[in-house]
Amino acid sequence: MLFTKNIPAKTYEELFQENLGKIPVYSGEWTNFNPADPGITVLENLTALQIIQQNRIDEVPAEVKVRLLELLGYRQRSGKCAEVWLEASGVREAFDMPANQRFMAGDISFETTVPRRVSAGHIVSVFSRSAGVTTDCSYLLDRNVTLCAEAFGDGVLEGSALWLVMDEPPQEGEEKVIYVAVGGREGRTPFLEEKSVSFGEICWECCTEDGFVAMRVEDGTHGFLADGYLRLTQPKGHRAVRVEEDGISGYVWRARLIHSEYDAPPVLRYISEFLFPVYQKETMVDTHSFPGASNVAVSGTVAENGYTKVYVREQKGGSYVAYEESMGEHDRGRYYRKERQGQGNYAIVFDKKRFGRAPGHFQDAVKIVSYSEEMMRNFYLGDVFGYDGQEIGLPREHVVLSAFSIIAGREKADGETVYDFLKPGRQDGQEMYYSLQEDEGKLVIHDPGKFVGAKLYLGGIAVTLGPEGNVRAGNVFVPVRLAGAENICFSNPAHGTGGVFQESFEEMRRRFVKDLGRAETAVTPSDYEALVRRLPGLCIDKVHAWMDHGKNEVQIAVLPGSEEAFPRLSRKYRLEIEKWLNGRRLLSTGIRIRQPVYTAVLISGTIYVKPHYDDCREQIEAAVRAGLDYVHGSMGFGERLCFDTIFHAVENLDCVSYIHELVVSPQNAANVTMDGTDIIPAPDCLLYAGHIRLNVLPQAGGRL
Repeated sequence: MLFTKNIPAKTYEELFQENLGKIPVYSGEWTNFNPADPGITVLENLTALQIIQQNRIDEVPAEVKVRLLELLGYRQRSGKCAEVWLEASGVREAFDMPANQRFMAGDISFETTVPRRVSAGHIVSVFSRSAGVTTDCSYLLDRNVTLCAEAFGDGVLEGSALWLVMDEPPQEGEEKVIYVAVGGREGRTPFLEEKSVSFGEICWECCTEDGFVAMRVEDGTHGFLADGYLRLTQPKGHRAVRVEEDGISGYVWRARLIHSEYDAPPVLRYISEFLFPVYQKETMVDTHSFPGASNVAVSGTVAENGYTKVYVREQKGGSYVAYEESMGEHDRGRYYRKERQGQGNYAIVFDKKRFGRAPGHFQDAVKIVSYSEEMMRNFYLGDVFGYDGQEIGLPREHVVLSAFSIIAGREKADGETVYDFLKPGRQDGQEMYYSLQEDEGKLVIHDPGKFVGAKLYLGGIAVTLGPEGNVRAGNVFVPVRLAGAENICFSNPAHGTGGVFQESFEEMRRRFVKDLGRAETAVTPSDYEALVRRLPGLCIDKVHAWMDHGKNEVQIAVLPGSEEAFPRLSRKYRLEIEKWLNGRRLLSTGIRIRQPVYTAVLISGTIYVKPHYDDCREQIEAAVRAGLDYVHGSMGFGERLCFDTIFHAVENLDCVSYIHELVVSPQNAANVTMDGTDIIPAPDCLLYAGHIRLNVLPQAGGRL
């Protein structure tokens, strides 16, 4: 059912005639095609049955197919807002940002999720220290500079360190986020969060009045080998002190190399300081929760519209009741006063002495719901009728699941209306169980519970642009009415990530089909090759696996990516490959990782060149070396070297008139076999050009 393709729409007569015409292809004895023939009657019935079955299959909704895939362990992925980290440049005085502070990158809206303080401190310089030598690498702080720097010096010596110098002391317990862009070796397989290869043990330390003290760090760069974020936390109980030595002046964080097994020295391109995250979404209805108090403050981009509803719990554990804004001096009952405290900020004031009613003193006693102008006209969704599978449309599509909630208003026996805030997906038996169809913009009520007859209102909604939020690096983000942010430039040093719409059934099906063809348990040699190439964090250039049936062992030759002429597998690479494969091989099959074997190929012969061509010898030798370069070329382990390939590569050069003689032979026959003039390397062998002894002679005035 997951893979059935719809048959093009055909009438019964069209399908019957098509099947009738196939009879002579399969049977020469069936010659009576009249309706009276019993075989024709059977064919008529089968044709009708085929149409009925296909119609039923075509009617299976996508929801049923999604459930079938869930039985196989595949769950439909929810949409996600793109995440972007911003750097604030030009901050002279620290300032505060509220939750849901909006930033605009062109026409695309991004928002914070929690209140945040933007510090005025900066990283002012960067130094690398290795073997007693201090190198100023402060140019890494300028993204416009193209120079790179080796994080720990040329030799990646243990004890080397990268120093970050700040102009203001970090506060105890304060977390700061830094983005690091790296350079260096290409071709490294992307790291996985759950599978991190460690090439070096790095200890992050801060200078305090107690000396250098270890810090807590979350390293998304995998030891400066991948672009990523560093989350650094100043330890509590240790006050930062200023360092004044050897050209260093300021408060210091340093990354000290304790142990090194790097396959290549880590190279840095630039460092961006003290970032904070924003998420691509536009909040249109926002709910804030507060404990019971005489007044609460409401702020944010949505709140500034002034469209607010207030719900209060007067008894702990009960439902909420609605409070109204007081418009007169003689109001008594469930009322509050609204006091404006600045642009976008309001205070909701409760006065039990004046009004006679007020929130209870416990958590979540007050909920303030702020609406945009559009949502204030569309906040009523409809009534709960009580049948399973009821669908209710929302005013917008591409809804953010985590930001969505509804308010269910129901009338009690005494006539009082109470309200409950309900999130999608809850099945605790007390609340209404419903799911959200994010992209379509509708909710589906699976079990109304005690809310039959309730009226539903929006309690929270935000919309997203999905993958459009994955913006490129270097955009300027403009804050919307943010006090204290004048003359400050907000930009993103890295591109946005994670923005997707809710997965459709077709996307889910394609993911399932793709995973079916992906090797997770190695059975054949090609499975082992695919797994080694996917090993996270390593640079694998070539790999070849073959079965040694005598030992019931899979032999695997691996060529690591390297600038060296003849790369060798390091101990670290061998251990990582073995660990990776041991969890994926059949228990009865052994594995053996083999170093690449290099065998030189000798070339000799006599070649005549055409007149008026320069550098003929260099061109010929370059063509020969390129055809024999198994190490850095396209040829792999054990691939046959065809004599004709080398012959024609030379013969087809513009400068070559003809080849009088050409001999291709291995320097060491131990790792190769000869098949006529062809060379067949061993499965772990790579060929390269050895000595080239060619007589290059001019023909009728040719120049060498």
